[in-house]
Amino acid sequence: MRHAPRWGLRLVTIGCGVLLASPGHAAPELALGGRWVGGFINRGGIVAIDARFSGSEPMTGVIDLPQRGEIEIPLRKVRQRGRSMSFEVPGAEANLLFEGRFQTPGSVTGSVRQGSGYSRFELFRLAEVSAADVAGLYGTYEWAPGKVLLVAPGQDQPVFVDYESGRTGALFAVGRDEYVAGPSVSTAYPVHVRLRATRDAHGVVTQVSVERKGRTVRADRTTVYREEPVGYLSGEAHISGTLLVPTTPAPHPAIVMIHGSGPVTRDSLRPFADHFARHGVAVLITDKRGTGRSSGRWARATFDDLAADALAGVRYLRDRPDIQHGAIGLHGMSLGGWIAPLAATQSTDVAFVVVESAPAVTPKEHERLRVASQMRADARPGAAIAQAVAFMDLKFEVARTGDGWDRLQSSIASGQRDGWLPYVNAPSSLESLRWHWDHVFSYDPLPVLQRLQVPMLVLYGELDAIVPPRIHRVRMEQAMRAAGKHNVTVREFARANHGFFEAITGGPQEQPQLAGFVAGYFEMRTSWVRERSREAAEAASELHE
Repeated sequence: MRHAPRWGLRLVTIGCGVLLASPGHAAPELALGGRWVGGFINRGGIVAIDARFSGSEPMTGVIDLPQRGEIEIPLRKVRQRGRSMSFEVPGAEANLLFEGRFQTPGSVTGSVRQGSGYSRFELFRLAEVSAADVAGLYGTYEWAPGKVLLVAPGQDQPVFVDYESGRTGALFAVGRDEYVAGPSVSTAYPVHVRLRATRDAHGVVTQVSVERKGRTVRADRTTVYREEPVGYLSGEAHISGTLLVPTTPAPHPAIVMIHGSGPVTRDSLRPFADHFARHGVAVLITDKRGTGRSSGRWARATFDDLAADALAGVRYLRDRPDIQHGAIGLHGMSLGGWIAPLAATQSTDVAFVVVESAPAVTPKEHERLRVASQMRADARPGAAIAQAVAFMDLKFEVARTGDGWDRLQSSIASGQRDGWLPYVNAPSSLESLRWHWDHVFSYDPLPVLQRLQVPMLVLYGELDAIVPPRIHRVRMEQAMRAAGKHNVTVREFARANHGFFEAITGGPQEQPQLAGFVAGYFEMRTSWVRERSREAAEAASELHE
């Protein structure tokens, strides 16, 4: 659990008519239990909040501050008496006291105080929607030719992508067929987007109306690809996934998408796969080994293991008659930028490679550079950056030798106190640290890049603080020139961060406040893949003449 930062409020008042219905008559079902979202204004602007309350006495609750990365802060003195409710959030100097009244069974307004500071807050209740009803919403909707809205599963809740504007974010259910989204990817408050679904007699969503910027558009469901559940073996691991198959005439070019770091499932890849599939490219997205429905252990997967998983997907596609066998490529993001070129050098079935935010140094060097880069982007003090980099040097020394674990643990405590610990990926155990030294940290991508024979597209973001292009793009281009490669395309997107969101600093602290992808990102990658597919088709035709 992470506790709230120091708060500073000023005397400002929020208007309470934006989100809430008009107050109704008193209702006997008034109850605080459940999930509520909303916010208030403080000195730095609007603070979005996401709170969960127990429904029984003694009442308890936790609160998230998504814009600040603070999660599951335990609440104190949670109370409800009829239409009145209150709770406290622990603060560094004084607690924040929320006191409010139910306006309707699903809305609360009131005051939030800290010392002499005062503001207004409002909360609205999120609805409990069945998995089947949510699944019925997933799909692509079009309100004019080429104007497409995607609604897809997210890691925790539905997400949307408006391809016209690049806007994306989580959708929060306020009813079975009504969802809202806030001004950034992780917030619902204040409401900037409101989506309402229309279902047919069978309960299938056929149309959505979307309100944004004072304008409402109605978009009809469109089916330009179908989804097939797939499964196959990679060594002893069973890989589970979904294949997006275009409805255009087969055979189709295809891509196997490779995850970045962490325990992520196919859902994290879906928004990135959709654009390919809607433009005629079949896409295989999977649960990383050890996540979702895939077996194995992601935390003990070597780069060779992950490359083998990708190539198992390539073999699966190669055996399908609806796939263009000479046009199967690999797509890797972040950590996948190490894996995709490695896998491509191990198989003649890979026709092209797309990597985004691809590291061009060893993981050891990358991690050391990343810590300093991210902390600078977040405007952390120079002394804290120096301490964090010194910790990384100590971590790698302990990893190499196995000595100094106690000293490393003491440094972790210092990092917690001084605020730099979230940047350094502190190891959970000496055994884990030693394993990563033996199997991950020393991997050198340059020899692999120099052996790569197939065309490759490399995308970087100007403001990427995790894989800064001033280092990685330069190394990548140097390696390609040294190897005499002429079939590598490198592009850098202005104002893009690591995930190709339009950013200001590129640091992790601003990520929850961002709203959408940079212009041209999806189009660039899809057009390049389609061009490589046409070249592959022409080459295959010449061989058969």
